[in-house]
Amino acid sequence: MSKRVLIVDDSRTARLMLKKTLPPALLENLVEASGGKEAIAKCEEEIFDVMFLDLTMPDCDGYAVLMALKLRNRTPPTIVVSADSQQLAQERVLALGAKAFMKKTPPRAEIERILREVGVL
Repeated sequence: MSKRVLIVDDSRTARLMLKKTLPPALLENLVEASGGKEAIAKCEEEIFDVMFLDLTMPDCDGYAVLMALKLRNRTPPTIVVSADSQQLAQERVLALGAKAFMKKTPPRAEIERILREVGVL
């Protein structure tokens, strides 16, 4: 059975670049959200096996997404993919329930390693 994947980023280019680095098996059942509010709505509608989440989005940032989903008990295993690599940002998203944090445009090997660690692959 294919995994349900949600990519959340306000940048279409960033979503495209992330899709290019995902293992091909994860592309079969992939959903995209262009903002935080859309991501929350999608997570309320369906269950995802993994969510890739940007932090900096204009309508609702990644922290707010994690907090909203945590309050609703709807947080899928989440990998934050962000240009903000400050230690405080990493600690904050992990405290909000994210499983991992990686810098934007990670290599496929790093994505696969983290996906194995969180039990998606």
